[in-house]
Amino acid sequence: FDAVGEEHRATREAVALFDQSSFAKYAMPGPGAEAALSFIAANDVTRPPGRLVYTQMLNSRGGIECDLTAARLAPDRYYIVTGTGFRTHDFAWIAEHIPAGLDARLADVTEQWGTLALMGPKSRETLAKVTTADVSNVAFPFGAVREMSIAGHKVRALRITYVGELGWELHVPTAAIGDVFDALVEAVRQHGR
Repeated sequence: FDAVGEEHRATREAVALFDQSSFAKYAMPGPGAEAALSFIAANDVTRPPGRLVYTQMLNSRGGIECDLTAARLAPDRYYIVTGTGFRTHDFAWIAEHIPAGLDARLADVTEQWGTLALMGPKSRETLAKVTTADVSNVAFPFGAVREMSIAGHKVRALRITYVGELGWELHVPTAAIGDVFDALVEAVRQHGR
């Protein structure tokens, strides 16, 4: 498992780039989006625009039905990211539990967005090489979502990590994923990885 060990070392010590495009992605627009997610989610999703929260959705026995990230893009719009293998289940669970009478719609936008995860202690330094956006901890703290330009394309960046190190999920329009990937690979190579 030498290749796996090398990937772990790169993630722990430098920077690694993972293709997570298979993550399921949903849009929830509407003036009732906050109320709907607040009703369904276990954690408080009433963050201001530009912030995100990792949360679960529980069944009537308190068991976890979904775990996902809800990023608030605007007062009336959320972007939801969930696991690859749970796309159909999570979509159905959320859609079925939006309280009646709320103006909140759920749309599966998975095919519209690729996801590149840039993770590791040198991920900020690497990201700064490919964008003019301020990626400092002050300007882009953990739990934030921002738009930035990479390789001439608008990217939705979520400051979240699943590896225990500094990191970003970069959600890229599908047509632009190759250009953004190439720019990131070149920046990662500059770290000798």
